[in-house]
Amino acid sequence: MKQLKYGTACLLLLAAAACGDDSDAYYTAVYPVVRVEAEITLPPPEPDPTDPTDPTDPTDPTDPTDPTDPTQPETKAGENETDPVAERIKAEIEAAAPVKAGGSYVLEFTKYNGGRLWIRQAAEADRVRGVFFKDPGATDILVYCPEPAMEYTCTVAAYNDEDGSSKTLLTVDLTEEYKALYPEAGITRAVRREYTSANAR
Repeated sequence: MKQLKYGTACLLLLAAAACGDDSDAYYTAVYPVVRVEAEITLPPPEPDPTDPTDPTDPTDPTDPTDPTDPTQPETKAGENETDPVAERIKAEIEAAAPVKAGGSYVLEFTKYNGGRLWIRQAAEADRVRGVFFKDPGATDILVYCPEPAMEYTCTVAAYNDEDGSSKTLLTVDLTEEYKALYPEAGITRAVRREYTSANAR
């Protein structure tokens, strides 16, 4: 029912946007995307039952025959190693991002809770038209574009840029989608983060 409601609203807003021009937008927000990153969270690996370490018989750092150097931090098996499954899914999410670095979103508020959306998918790409919804005071933006087909929700937050300034971060939760695509991976979280150069508000 919610999808039907939004679908109908999107079609109505698209029709209205097609008849309007830039002059009827009372507020415009621009989000130039500077980089896109994905985050995948998987369950921790099960302990190796063949691990010869006996917790009841700790090594003695004072024993000259003990090869353990007490001045060096212990490294556990698998520590600092990347998970190939997680890395593959991260690369897939980043490659599938509809807006790459150099692209942008332009939100033209023609209604109190939405309006026209212009998306540039990459630096040299032509802009495509869509619509968006954002309730006053909310942090979520529903993005809808008929061609190429895009429909997702961005959560607006902030991050600190390299120079310490606060910029706008758009996060898309893809957990359920990638759980369905990779049921054996045990994904607990999958998100796409789109870092922009727009100042955070």
